[in-house]
Amino acid sequence: MDGSKSKPLCRMSDLAKPHKLGRRFDPPLTVCISCKGQQYTGNRRGYYYYCATCDLEFHKGCYLFPPEIKHPFHLIHPLTLTFLDHNLVSSAIPEIWFLLSTEYPYKHMFGDEEECASDGNHKRCNSCRKKITYRDPDYPSFFDITYYHCSICNFSLHSSCVKDSPPHTIENLKSHEHTLTLFPRLLPLPCDACGFSLDARNDSVYSFAVPSGDELSCGVCRKLVDVNYGQYACKKGCHYAVHSKCATKNEVWDGKDLDGVPEEEEEEIEPFVRIDEETIQHFSHDHHYLKIHHGNDNHENKFCQACILRITVSDSFYSCVQCDFVIHETCAGLPRIKHHPLHKHPLTLYHLHYPHLNEVQSKYYDLGFFACSGCSRECCGFMYKCCEKDCDFQLDARCASLPDPIIHDCHPHDHPLFFNLTEGECMVCKITSGLRKYLECIECRSFSCLTCATMPLVAHYKYDKHPLTLCCGEEKTKDLQYWCEICESEIDAQKWFYTCSYCSVTLHVTCLLGDKVYMKPNHMIKMYEGAKTSIGIVPNSGNSRPMCDGCRSRCVDTLVVKTSGKNYCTIMCFFDIYYPW
Repeated sequence: MDGSKSKPLCRMSDLAKPHKLGRRFDPPLTVCISCKGQQYTGNRRGYYYYCATCDLEFHKGCYLFPPEIKHPFHLIHPLTLTFLDHNLVSSAIPEIWFLLSTEYPYKHMFGDEEECASDGNHKRCNSCRKKITYRDPDYPSFFDITYYHCSICNFSLHSSCVKDSPPHTIENLKSHEHTLTLFPRLLPLPCDACGFSLDARNDSVYSFAVPSGDELSCGVCRKLVDVNYGQYACKKGCHYAVHSKCATKNEVWDGKDLDGVPEEEEEEIEPFVRIDEETIQHFSHDHHYLKIHHGNDNHENKFCQACILRITVSDSFYSCVQCDFVIHETCAGLPRIKHHPLHKHPLTLYHLHYPHLNEVQSKYYDLGFFACSGCSRECCGFMYKCCEKDCDFQLDARCASLPDPIIHDCHPHDHPLFFNLTEGECMVCKITSGLRKYLECIECRSFSCLTCATMPLVAHYKYDKHPLTLCCGEEKTKDLQYWCEICESEIDAQKWFYTCSYCSVTLHVTCLLGDKVYMKPNHMIKMYEGAKTSIGIVPNSGNSRPMCDGCRSRCVDTLVVKTSGKNYCTIMCFFDIYYPW
């Protein structure tokens, strides 16, 4: 790391463009700007901090607690350093700092806890909204016994919140391509045309900072952004804003402060080269050309190499002119690099024939499959993977392609569902799982997991020539009975099922699709890297259901795992027996 990056900052300078402090040994300290004291003998190393730009001197420890600061959350007045214990004054900072940094017994070091904190207990920090009081009275830090306060506006900030103020700019947030800049609040600004000051009642001010008549919702939590408080907003007029607290969450922000860093345009890599109007050369199959087809029913047993769903009679798709490679037209256009709202880093698109697959940090993918971080399903199709070191976030093509927001039939009120970092009980499967990601309706506070949200809206049944559509429950038909054509048991009409609008065929979702929705029939998986034998994913189409050699139960799914004459319900059943890591 660059040494300049670790230098302490001058708290008396502008927090947006702070000055760096340097250590100084000679000449001796004259007067510390914080405590007004001179050289402190407790500092055995003999150095102090000096700001060459401001020409200010600070004791070690005092530089963190200047007597007054200007903060971007409250620019109209300076904030004054205040002690929870009113018996303490600024001149005591060096001694207290020294004692708190040693093995000195802290308890009873200050006055009575209730008496010292009584004045602060009715105050809350205007940044984190927590009470201003001792976090641990027996073992306080200096940041616990001080805060910054404006007596005119009754505005307060924890010393720790002042120290860890949000960065001035951030990027790559929630799929927005521009750098976002922190706007603490609306301020009177001079008009660029006439030079006169504009007050907050003038519509031009709101048109400049926030479009008149528009209500901005936070790009992370989706709640309303109050333009009178801290926010990150796009400087290029995209009407995009994020709460400062939401923007700096660990799940959202990559930790890079981009203040002063020029914005770079990301190079867009096309997924295919167009040869002519009907032919392309796709990056995942670049040794052969692919030709477009529109609704060719001769390909009913073909599966898209990207999303692994069956090619139906109504699909437009590309097929290889020399082999059996098939891909949906929409899947062929999947971007090579994707910024997804569920992850703070960009995601790269990979395929199973990628020449350096062993270098991709994804468990099992070099064996022929992976587990999606969005829906937790196993998949053998295309994968969006984060390339940051030690980051294992990965999405299958279906989860990565969901629009944000999405109007889904599963929601009875037709409200939009947004990708969100929170989780709750899925309105469809009634499951709450930390292994899945969720879509949220902000108005109803209801959730849908990605496992349910990515269920195919149209599916194919081998005994019906028509496509089947997904029915998301029929609450008004409780008295009607539906029966599954496969298992011959009753279907709960309030739950999801597939139906044919022409033949009145009805099927359970799991009976038609099985649990391995995104595993392709006749796909081969390696037992381990470099193995000569493979595991086969084959249709479970026999007259009877085989017994699993792993869990010793019947294999009832539509697909079964086969190897060396043995059957397994799932891939994990096999790995649990032979590789129980």
